[in-house]
Amino acid sequence: MRAPGGNSADGFTLIELLVALAVLSMLSMMLTAGLGERGLAWTRMDRETSAGEATEAVQARLHERIEHIWPNTIYDFMRPRPDFDGSSTWLEFMAPPSAAQGRGPMRRYRLTVDAQGDLTLESISELALTSSGWTERQVLMQGVQAIDLAYFGPTTPGAAPDWHDEWTAQSALPSLVRIRLGFPPGDRRRWPDTVVKPAADIDTECVILAATGGCLGR
Repeated sequence: MRAPGGNSADGFTLIELLVALAVLSMLSMMLTAGLGERGLAWTRMDRETSAGEATEAVQARLHERIEHIWPNTIYDFMRPRPDFDGSSTWLEFMAPPSAAQGRGPMRRYRLTVDAQGDLTLESISELALTSSGWTERQVLMQGVQAIDLAYFGPTTPGAAPDWHDEWTAQSALPSLVRIRLGFPPGDRRRWPDTVVKPAADIDTECVILAATGGCLGR
């Protein structure tokens, strides 16, 4: 309170002090809320960046494997064809082992999404004593709702090339393989179409035997 006859500029009344404190409190709350929202924005940005980098890593892995598909020729009382089969939900192919797997014989790979939503790439050596199971299983991504595979090329002689949701017992590899993934509602991950062209289309290691019509040593 002011002294009687005092100068009004000498101090503040109790009401003025309370008002100033209230204003400071409001400013502090606004500043804290702003910093909190900015922190959440940075957290979301970091999370989305990490998810994007993870997606790119998986796409690079699949691109490298599919690009190295080898058109290993097989004969099973049908016309010669590459050892390659695929539907809209799974893909099996032969390829050399990856750098991480080390040197070795060709491996059979299988790409699919299991019942738990794991995008998996399984493999087994073509020289394995048993073919009843996969000896290596790599989970590339979790929380996947669906996979959609498609194959580009002609499926009959003289036909125009087109996209197909199945590629089995064909005389040649597809020109392109496309991979699409779907995620559950609310999942912020994005999967741009992955389209890969197999680098090889001729089995140069197949030496035809005239007597059997098969490859030498197979």
